[in-house]
Amino acid sequence: MKSNHLFKLFAVSMFVVFLLAACGGNDEAEGNTDDRAESENDDSSQEDGSSTDEQEDESSESDSSEEDTSGAVSPQSASETVSFEQVTWIGGVPDRRPDPGIWYYTEDDHPEKYASTFDWEKEDVLLWQIGDEKYQGYDPDTRELEIMDDDVIKIVVELEEDDTDDRAPRNYLKVPKDKLEGKSFIIETVDGEQLSVE
Repeated sequence: MKSNHLFKLFAVSMFVVFLLAACGGNDEAEGNTDDRAESENDDSSQEDGSSTDEQEDESSESDSSEEDTSGAVSPQSASETVSFEQVTWIGGVPDRRPDPGIWYYTEDDHPEKYASTFDWEKEDVLLWQIGDEKYQGYDPDTRELEIMDDDVIKIVVELEEDDTDDRAPRNYLKVPKDKLEGKSFIIETVDGEQLSVE
C-alpha cells in the first residue's frame, strides 16, 4: 500500500516535470525559430547589398515627404520661465506690508527676521503684494515667472475668491540665487489682466 502511494506520487511528479519541460521547451523552440528567421533576413538583405538600416531610412524619408507638417509648432523652451517654490509658512504668517509692491530679498539684503528662515546661500526670495481693491480677500497662487525680456519678468497669478479674508493678495516665492537680480516685474492674472503693485 505504501509503495503504491509512492508510485502515484512519483508518476504525478514526473507528469508535472514533463508538462513544465514541454511548455518551457516550446518557448525556446519558438525563440530559436525567430532567431533563425531574423538571421536569414539579415543574410538575404546583405546579399542584396542593402541593410535594414538603409531600408528604414529610405522608408522614413518617403513617409516624411508625403505627410503634411504645416501645423507643426516648436515647443516652448524651459528657459523662458524661472523656477520657483511658493513659501509655505509654518508657525505663523508674516504681517502684510502696508503698501503693495514687489520686494526681492537676497543674502545681503533681507529683513533681519528672515535671517534663519531661508537658505540664503542657495536661494533668494521674491515677495509680491497687489493693490487692486477688487481683489482684496482673494487667495493668490503664483503660476509662472515668465521671462519677457532680458530684464523683465512677468509674474502670472491665479486669484480665487476667499470670503474669510479681506487682505491684499500676496505670495512669497523662493527662487534660485541671483536669478532675478536687477530685473523689473509686472504682474498679470492667468486671463491676462495686469494687476497694480502701486
